[in-house]
Amino acid sequence: MRAAALFALAVLALGACTTVTEVDEGPYFTEGFSDGCRTAEARRAAFDTRSFRNDELFQNQPSYAAGWREGFANCQRTGIGGPQPTSTGAVEPIL
Repeated sequence: MRAAALFALAVLALGACTTVTEVDEGPYFTEGFSDGCRTAEARRAAFDTRSFRNDELFQNQPSYAAGWREGFANCQRTGIGGPQPTSTGAVEPIL
């Protein structure tokens, strides 16, 4: 019984050691971060339900999607005084 428990624990420990693929933090990541942050700030400030997101990039560019998620989470958490969006506003909001 003890050997089985140790084996199960070892399997769980090894499962936690998997590597995560790093996303290239290039221009798509930066644009995604900005759009995600802009969405979080708009929702927090005015209970706005719009999303500022380029759906084509979100679906086809993993770095944009990762940046959008990180920007949204970061700016939703930080509140006033947190990271500010840098997008020029070229992406239309999704209604």
